[in-house]
Amino acid sequence: MQVLLDNQPIPIDRPTLAAAMRSAQEAARARGRIIVEAFADGTQISDELLSSPSDDPVNIQHLNMRSAEPRSLVSFTLADAADALTHVAEDHDQVGRDIQAGKTQAALGKLGESIATWQAVCDILNKGAALLHLDLDSLTLADGDPTPLSGRFSAMLEKLGSIRTALESQDFSALSDILLYDMAPLARQWSKTLRSIADMVRDGRIGSGAQL
Repeated sequence: MQVLLDNQPIPIDRPTLAAAMRSAQEAARARGRIIVEAFADGTQISDELLSSPSDDPVNIQHLNMRSAEPRSLVSFTLADAADALTHVAEDHDQVGRDIQAGKTQAALGKLGESIATWQAVCDILNKGAALLHLDLDSLTLADGDPTPLSGRFSAMLEKLGSIRTALESQDFSALSDILLYDMAPLARQWSKTLRSIADMVRDGRIGSGAQL
């Protein structure tokens, strides 16, 4: 099995995914980087498999891995999440109006996509904070709001919970109001928040070295 990290060959002691990951992680760590994706004979390997690679021999001819500098990775993913929430805000506005117009079933399908985006944003924020050792309990932003990021995060989760409550009770009037007057503004607010954090991470104003 030929193993490449950022297009450079690295030696492995046995032809297993676990052995290849160990060698690649050591090589990446020496450069202050982390593994972000891997391809086995052109097919991307899932994050689940990368996190628990097998030490059994595999029939892979070419294993290509890519690394990234942690700070750049976190900044990029946060900025990408900020862009996604801009679209979510628009979707919340549209879904709220569609529910008011009686187009409930179509609206609920779109709402499911938006909720999945919110969940992905939460995951990105938590993983980024862990990677750069960000203390969300003490992190505040220069927007005039003294609430630490952990408090903002809890408030966001509470608002997301209100969507679930309205859905469970099938209170679509309340759901449309939540989307139009709570969630759409919240998505726009969090888009700005994530973009601010991304800028602070990129500029080195927050975050320590990653646990590689």
